[in-house]
Amino acid sequence: MSFDSPRYVLFLSVTVLLHRFCPRRLRWGLLLLCSLFFYACWSPPLMLAIVGVIALTYFCGLMTERSSRPSVRKFWVFLACAGCLGLLFWFKYFEFLAQTLIGITGGTWRPMHILLPVGCSFYTFQALSYVIDVYRGDLSAVRHPGHYALYIAFFPQLVAGPIERAGALLPQLAEGKTADRAQTVQGLKLLLTGYFRKLVIADMAAPVVNSVFAAASPDGSAVLLALVLFAFQIYCDFAGYSEIARGSAYLLGIRLRRNFDRPYLSHTVREFWQRWHMSLTGWFRDYVYIPLGGSRKGIGRQIAATMTVFILSGLWHGANWTFLCWGLFHGLLCCAEILLSRRGPRARFPFARRVVCMSLVLLSWLLFRAESLTQACRMFLCLFRPWNPAAGLAVSGLSLPQALCLLLGLSQLPVLHRAAENEQVPDTVYLYLLAGAVIAWFLRAESGGAGTFIYFQF
Repeated sequence: MSFDSPRYVLFLSVTVLLHRFCPRRLRWGLLLLCSLFFYACWSPPLMLAIVGVIALTYFCGLMTERSSRPSVRKFWVFLACAGCLGLLFWFKYFEFLAQTLIGITGGTWRPMHILLPVGCSFYTFQALSYVIDVYRGDLSAVRHPGHYALYIAFFPQLVAGPIERAGALLPQLAEGKTADRAQTVQGLKLLLTGYFRKLVIADMAAPVVNSVFAAASPDGSAVLLALVLFAFQIYCDFAGYSEIARGSAYLLGIRLRRNFDRPYLSHTVREFWQRWHMSLTGWFRDYVYIPLGGSRKGIGRQIAATMTVFILSGLWHGANWTFLCWGLFHGLLCCAEILLSRRGPRARFPFARRVVCMSLVLLSWLLFRAESLTQACRMFLCLFRPWNPAAGLAVSGLSLPQALCLLLGLSQLPVLHRAAENEQVPDTVYLYLLAGAVIAWFLRAESGGAGTFIYFQF
């Protein structure tokens, strides 16, 4: 049940209506049933994975708090980490690692085609943060198993985040409040901006990007066009999903954290990661970077911690050498910025710094989008061959109506940000956004296309 399907709109409407008229003490149960139904629509057999994560981390959280001996407390945390990461390794990385090792030894690997549970990378990290917070004493263990199950399975942020902390989300779920007028209005605004990002920008850019990356040897102009469009596609796809998730939660009286803050206006790559997928960046900062020493134990430890975070971030995004190299690339850029910052602040030439940062991020998206390192290298080399813009347009398949729709959509990004942050925006803008999203949805339905959120695969 994808967020951009009519079934989800119907499901959300029924859930909000039932939630409003349900007795307060039973609302957590209603939301849990709706969340499990939502997940079952993806794959009923793979519900065993999320149920197993819920049971394991709930029990480990209780035992961690009850144990007084440090060694026993560490054992329960280790068990939770081993269970969650072991599950993630089996579904996401086992086949990749086995194929790599067998390839090195000269053997032949027969693909197993292990199906990855939707949202596995998100809900395992959310469950781990809970157990670690209990171990650190930052959070009391949850006694109510239903409340904890709802914290992990809450449907708006279940499939692709944002990755919420138990201290922020659990009290809201346990309280069982309904949305007031301000939350309802803000929820509808977020739904509108999210659908506009997804349907008008991301889904319009996707066919062009796919055409260029499917070409054997595209013209350099087509590669550049595809990289620029993919940058906006992945941003509007994921930011759009996050806004739909936040909007859905607002309609139920729940506030979720913001996940994006205009990342392409960043002056440095480190700033980019403070604005992009902020819930994941914050998770790695609090549970990997700081425990490894962060910036408190010398430049050498800081560099090592930074590279570890970005290697893990690359692998988190996918079991492929392209994602690992993508993470390494960003890690090296951030380490270079750390070393340069020791020579003093660089506050001059803000526009030039933004251009350089955006260029580096664009280059990294080539690794992210490519199917293999071979394809990434081939397309990178195409950028430095003589360009033939006419041939590039032919390869991309970009038509004039598509180009106009994309330009109109991209021109609304500042308005979308202000609307999502509940800033003052004329009411006529919302009518324009609604009309654009509805027209784009009907055009997609008429062409027989089906949009998918990119981060569902992670």
